[in-house]
Amino acid sequence: MTEQLKRLAAAAGMATVCLAGLSACGGGSNNGDGPTPQQREDAAASTWPGMLVFAEGQISAATSETAEPRPIAGITPPQTDTAEPAAL
Repeated sequence: MTEQLKRLAAAAGMATVCLAGLSACGGGSNNGDGPTPQQREDAAASTWPGMLVFAEGQISAATSETAEPRPIAGITPPQTDTAEPAAL
């Protein structure tokens, strides 16, 4: 179970990185048709693997003295009453 969760978290992290990289291509021609990069990150962080990847990214960004804090208002942590707790 733990190995599967690690693989799932890694896949979610790769997807987030790919989405962030692809959103940087295009030269700022966002005319409001799709979600912003922050909204895509918020959606990815609403799953347990995505939340773990997001938290790791925020921890690594916290080591930079010039990084601005990122608002987390759009993130809805996944909640379930029936699933087993994830192993850390």
